[in-house]
Amino acid sequence: MNKTNNQEYVAKLKKTYSTFAQATNRIIAEEGTPRADKGGWITSVDSIYELYKPYLHITKDCGSAQGCFPIAHMTMHNQRWNFNTSTGFRKFVLSDGTQVLLNYDTNCSDCSCTKYSTNGSCGGEIVFDVNGARKPNVLGKDVFGFVIKENGLYPYGCDGTEDCTVGTGSGLGCTCKVLREDAINY
Repeated sequence: MNKTNNQEYVAKLKKTYSTFAQATNRIIAEEGTPRADKGGWITSVDSIYELYKPYLHITKDCGSAQGCFPIAHMTMHNQRWNFNTSTGFRKFVLSDGTQVLLNYDTNCSDCSCTKYSTNGSCGGEIVFDVNGARKPNVLGKDVFGFVIKENGLYPYGCDGTEDCTVGTGSGLGCTCKVLREDAINY
């Protein structure tokens, strides 16, 4: 049963990543650089949302209010991540039930931020729970993260800055590992 669930999570991760990567590429082609310091389109969490919105099938928009993410998300080392009560995120649900969270980090608006990557984030972060409110609600199992860079959308963990070790890493760094291995092998 666990193996079947993992295969479903991987398939949904790949599908959702493809949707967001294509949207990111279109936005960059139409709007240019995401860099806020160069007049780009990542200036707030709402600016990110408005540009992605036409490319997605959104059935529920929670804005920054509670309701789109269940409270009980956990890291791989059993610490609670409370997406639901955080107000700086933009949260919505896609037609297939995927819950999406957008974040804007003002400290990374020039794409030089090493918080997410040695290659730099432009301040945009996308996290999604591929099976919605259903369990396990664990980062690296059914919750995965990406960052927006100058030339596209990149999975957490591809540069080695995010750990995917059970018991130590948050779990977001497993996004790259899962995509590369086409499996959840931890």
